[in-house]
Amino acid sequence: MLIKFSPSLFAAIAASIFLPGCQSVGQPANKPPFGSLAQITSISPDTSQALHPGQQVRLKVDVSYVLTSASGTIKLLVLAADSSELGQDVKVIAKGNGKSTLETQFTVPATTEIRVFAPLVVQGESSGSAADGRSYKVLPR
Repeated sequence: MLIKFSPSLFAAIAASIFLPGCQSVGQPANKPPFGSLAQITSISPDTSQALHPGQQVRLKVDVSYVLTSASGTIKLLVLAADSSELGQDVKVIAKGNGKSTLETQFTVPATTEIRVFAPLVVQGESSGSAADGRSYKVLPR
């Protein structure tokens, strides 16, 4: 099952991770009061531009993150509407706040939508602890 992330959904997820930590009192100093998260800060081409089947796309995504464990990865995953993978990139990140740029190239297939996800995966966990996503409309030529 593929979950479509919207900015409002991401905000709700981030708030649900952050707010319980804000209410904690007396936590040890070595444990941050919030969870890890990732947010797409820029994407090129802009998602307001429709894509067309056969078009060559060079995708560049800037992601800001907060990682509360020792290490993890930020991934870029590009999927067609049928969830077939079109491209990916991955960067290893270290604990703390940071920014990472991920890039991939793909040819737009005959589909209705291209989905772009940037999950943050914490070392030792098999699922993303936080993700942000965007989408492009694909219009016939």
